[in-house]
Amino acid sequence: MSKKIICLIITAAILTSVFSCSQKTNGNQNGTSQNPGETIAADTSAASTTEKILPDLPDSNFNGYEFKIYSKGPAYNEWASQDISASEETGEPINDAVYKRNNYVEDKLNIKITEVPSTSGDMVSPVKKSVAAGDNSYDAVVPNMFDQATLAASGNLTDLKQVPYINLSQPWWDQKANADLTIGGKLFFTVGDLFIMDNDATWLVIFNKKLIADLALETPYDIVKNGKWTFDKLIEMCKGVSKDLNGDGKMDENDFYGNVSQGENMTAFYLAAQEKIANKDANDLPYTEMDTDRSESVIAKIYDLMYDNNTSYNYWDIKAIGDLQPFQVCQKVFEDDRALFYITALQIVIRMRNMQTNFGIVPMPKFDANQQDYAHYVHPTASALSIPVSNHGLDRTGIILEALSAESRYTVRPAYYDISINGKFLRDEESIGMLDIILATRVFDLATMFNWKGLGTILEDMYRTKSRDFVSTYDKKKDSFDTAISKTVEEFQKLG
Repeated sequence: MSKKIICLIITAAILTSVFSCSQKTNGNQNGTSQNPGETIAADTSAASTTEKILPDLPDSNFNGYEFKIYSKGPAYNEWASQDISASEETGEPINDAVYKRNNYVEDKLNIKITEVPSTSGDMVSPVKKSVAAGDNSYDAVVPNMFDQATLAASGNLTDLKQVPYINLSQPWWDQKANADLTIGGKLFFTVGDLFIMDNDATWLVIFNKKLIADLALETPYDIVKNGKWTFDKLIEMCKGVSKDLNGDGKMDENDFYGNVSQGENMTAFYLAAQEKIANKDANDLPYTEMDTDRSESVIAKIYDLMYDNNTSYNYWDIKAIGDLQPFQVCQKVFEDDRALFYITALQIVIRMRNMQTNFGIVPMPKFDANQQDYAHYVHPTASALSIPVSNHGLDRTGIILEALSAESRYTVRPAYYDISINGKFLRDEESIGMLDIILATRVFDLATMFNWKGLGTILEDMYRTKSRDFVSTYDKKKDSFDTAISKTVEEFQKLG
């Protein structure tokens, strides 16, 4: 089926969408199987959204109730919320999809959806204040995952598993997030089709297609398909091309690199190897065990690439140049065809819409060929959904959020996935297949959100000093990590 036909089918599904208390099924509603990666990967494709699954909800009339969602405002720059409200149709796919979704649910349930943008970079204090006052200022809150972890640990959020009418097994909720983000079986925040910002915060590898051809290198698409996309392969390709172009004896923004990078890649590579900073035990409680032989081998490989300044140009290591901030300097190096790879978040793909040279995307590499599945870091900058404990109408909130989430699967999701990403920002069909893999194999590591005594950033902090002594660093801090984790677990166990 051609992409044009798929888009027509999606458009038809959006225009003919209906809301019903009955429910149609389409294969496995939970989006899981014995091999979750395969099922979810198939489920992320455009074609899977053409037969609509309906939420199992009662007919409801909420008499014009104003449903307030507290969101990230302009202070969050490109990470400000884009997926909650829209005042009118503008021709931009995401905006128009949000507008149609909201109008549909507002009309069906007789409500008014109001976005309350944060006026600062602090969303924790206003939520805590609202909860303490019991004033129901917000029906739902959508901060980043750092803030969600703080709010959850301090008892300000509702266990989503206890909210009537929210069916977390439905495909419009992210099953990986639902599993990874629980502590002791309680889920206080999660993601799904309702929002798009968690997609933007997902890590991946971007490569310059022109340079691959000019250097007569094997295309990364084929390497992935052949099952040989590993740390060693990436390191080999990066180290084989770096060059001091002007011969001045130093590597700077004027030279050629194997990759442009950032400190967060320390964590992204570690998770890509299917290692966890915070594991969970049989009781669904977090603990850390980074001192295994395999994890130490993984970290050694990460040092090999990340600490080589002749190969990796990392914006954490440089200063602003002219009007360009360090991250913009790195982006320019890649856009000017002076870096083979760019290892970063999916959001950067959107920023590079004007790049003249074609590029492609592939998953983060596996540690070695023995690793079965890919794994992709979701940075806690990602927005997530939660409900304050001061919410005065959980039945109503559950119905509204389930309705919005279900409708988002057939409006906001295809607008982001098929029109904005596949249609405007990605450059070829192969990238679309790679995106399926990337979004199907995401990892939500609790340590990166709760950051117990610096556990979540331990590798990034080591990068700042270029320390290679992980074993002693971890050993010195492990007791404090364990104590902090235990405190959070105790707090969670007190919560209903």
